[in-house]
Amino acid sequence: MQELLKNYNFHENEQKWQLYWLQHNIYVWDQDEARENSFIVDTPPPTVSGQLHIGHVYSYTQTDFIVRFQRMMGKNIFYPIGFDDNGLPTERLVEKQKQVKASLMERKEFIELCKQVVTVEEEKFRSLFRQIALSVDWTLEYQTINPLSQQISQMSFLDLAAKDEVFRDQQPMLWDPVDQTALAQADIEDKEKSSFMNDVVFYTDKGEQLIIATTRPEMLAACVAVLFHPDDSRYQHLQNQYAITPLFEVKVPIIADELVQPDKGSGLVMCCTFGDITDIKWWQKHQLPLKIIINKFGQIADITFDSNCQNIHKATDFANELQGLKIVAARTKIIEILKTANLLIAQKEITHTVKCAERSGALLEILTTDQWFIKTLQHKETMLARSNQLNWYPKSMKIRLDNWINSIAWDWCISRQRYFGVPFPVWYSKRAGEEGKILFANIAQLPVDPLTDLPEGYSKDEVEPDRDVMDTWATSSVSPQLATHAISKQYAVDWERHLKLFPADLRPQAHEILRTWAFYTILKSHLHQDSLPWNSIMISGWCLASDRSKMSKSKDNVISPEKLLQEYGADVIRYWAATSKLGADTAYSEDIMKNGKRLVNKLWNAAKFVSTHFDKLSSTDLLMSYSEIKHKITHPLDQWLINNIVDLTISVQQAMQNYEYASALHAVEQFFWSRFCDNYLEITKVRAYNEEGTDTEGQQSTILTLYHSLQIILKLFAPFIPHITEEIYSILYHSADLTHYQKSIHARGSWPDVKGWKFITENDNNIENLLIILALIRSAKTAKNLSVKAPIKLLEVTGCSLSPSLTQDLANVVTAEIINYVDNFSTKNGHQLDDRHLAVSIIYKI
Repeated sequence: MQELLKNYNFHENEQKWQLYWLQHNIYVWDQDEARENSFIVDTPPPTVSGQLHIGHVYSYTQTDFIVRFQRMMGKNIFYPIGFDDNGLPTERLVEKQKQVKASLMERKEFIELCKQVVTVEEEKFRSLFRQIALSVDWTLEYQTINPLSQQISQMSFLDLAAKDEVFRDQQPMLWDPVDQTALAQADIEDKEKSSFMNDVVFYTDKGEQLIIATTRPEMLAACVAVLFHPDDSRYQHLQNQYAITPLFEVKVPIIADELVQPDKGSGLVMCCTFGDITDIKWWQKHQLPLKIIINKFGQIADITFDSNCQNIHKATDFANELQGLKIVAARTKIIEILKTANLLIAQKEITHTVKCAERSGALLEILTTDQWFIKTLQHKETMLARSNQLNWYPKSMKIRLDNWINSIAWDWCISRQRYFGVPFPVWYSKRAGEEGKILFANIAQLPVDPLTDLPEGYSKDEVEPDRDVMDTWATSSVSPQLATHAISKQYAVDWERHLKLFPADLRPQAHEILRTWAFYTILKSHLHQDSLPWNSIMISGWCLASDRSKMSKSKDNVISPEKLLQEYGADVIRYWAATSKLGADTAYSEDIMKNGKRLVNKLWNAAKFVSTHFDKLSSTDLLMSYSEIKHKITHPLDQWLINNIVDLTISVQQAMQNYEYASALHAVEQFFWSRFCDNYLEITKVRAYNEEGTDTEGQQSTILTLYHSLQIILKLFAPFIPHITEEIYSILYHSADLTHYQKSIHARGSWPDVKGWKFITENDNNIENLLIILALIRSAKTAKNLSVKAPIKLLEVTGCSLSPSLTQDLANVVTAEIINYVDNFSTKNGHQLDDRHLAVSIIYKI
């Protein structure tokens, strides 16, 4: 039996085992297996445009803990990895890296640049994920922009079109003037911004002065109505009258509406198309005219007037002063004009909430543009029911998704006016008599690019291609199907494969994308197959900086995983990630990293010590399974340890099945440090050596216990710290002769089966007493600044008596010559423990 002689070098060993696992296909999915034997994961495809940071390690390893456990439990694991490499984030990265602007380049040339950049960025992620020992099956890798993914994404669109679940319409949409694209509700975040509430003078058509409170005076030229609350007694007389807008002198109706807040400003508001979301509601409800004065670049442009304008020449002059100005500049200019005309009577500084683009941070405008939508509003109740059907880990996260579903106010806009994405498989006919008719690609054509391909039966001159690309979430939301290679039976590349893999068992993801990735995937799965996409969802938190702030480049608090890997190694980083519970935001902690390093070192040293005794076992004993040699474990302390390990294995297994990996690790770690190392190894050390040769049976019992218990401890730690456990296992348990051990501790089916391991004993209470007595003696020695090995002349114990074998173990570990058990105890050296009323009296050997 080979011993662990050298010190553990994590730099060498982690690279060695990562290569070994890859070369020996330890993590490869068996496509011929039945579905019931499988565990299928819908793995998050990381956005390759993002900066690599410790947060990637944090969230992805938490999934890996569960996957490794399920594999060890015997499951055929489908654990793919993809890369979300298309869409606006990638375009912005490319523009930054290459110092170009997409809008100023040939589209084809820019897309080629994008492909070059993502190829480099993906390799960075591959390297990191291999270094942190993600046990993904790399043969299942996909990219959201590759031809197969484009084919599946376009199938998804066509399937929804066939089901009448998508539509194209010109609607008011939130527009990002920086990234030049429409956005969906989930792409938007509310931000607090400083502004001014401006009291502007209007007049009715009968000459009555009105004060309108507005934060957007630059929108005056787009005013189409003035509104008040129907219960506001100040303005009820204005019903069915008209107001005249200042400067532009346009006649607009005065309308009563419940959405007006009487206590805000003057209680009178103007509706402009469009200043905010409420304007859209008023415009739709009251069928108001449409006046768009802001272009796609966030500039005032093309202000026109109709017959409702009482002085077109004057209005045009004011419009020309605003023409071409950005919003902030236009606001400053019109306030200046209003002041000169004595039409601005007050300004009050305020802080209010505005809609901003999540990615660019730009203040959004509302424009009417042709966009593709997936019907969402009509499915809100069904989505709530789907959320209720899911198994949530942790359960509290369900509330977040339900709140988002309840807040949805728009259908999902899935078209983006960008370049590097999945094209819509759509053209618009220019044939006489069918102008504008939507032409969908044939399934056999997919994937198609309408800019270069043509619909069947049409020439280039007869069609207009759709130039938009899909929202990146529209492709990521079919991540389960990107791996299964089918959308539905009609739209499938490999339907048999899909049946084996859909729905998946688990979706792991972070909480900040519940409203996007989780919701959209559930919605699409429901629309495609009237099904959930997965049975369970596991939500991770954020990795925060040590001061609990969010990591960001601007704060210079992003922690590089490469640096930590160099300093601590993957096992230590994984240990840190495993100490955080699901859903909880966790701050990076140097102390926890150091604890992980201590654990790895302790595990190596404990195994090193234990293995020195293994050569005392016969080759026959080594070849036997535990059940075949169980009868040789005869000492009560050894049997107690085995029973404890059985209980530990069962509790850890239950915790991991409930995705409580942090609790599982804590239980294993506590057992290893306290029960195994501090107590069992110390107590049995003399018996294991048996230097006097008087207790061969006890020695064999102890060494067999060490041999089999260490193996289980390694396996319980294996999902969390895979390298060190593999290294020890390979040296001590994997050899040509030991045919009943797997070629890897992480091999399928390697989880310890402890059925039938337990002993029926009556000694457990006595052993617990032994541990309490030992703790009291250690405490007494510490109080006197004595070594734990300080010899004891006489030890008197009150409150219990131990069996001869346990008494001998106690004498060995505390170095006591005489141990007496007494009924009455009264001494200043006594130490008492309340729960069992045990006490000790010690006379030390001088």
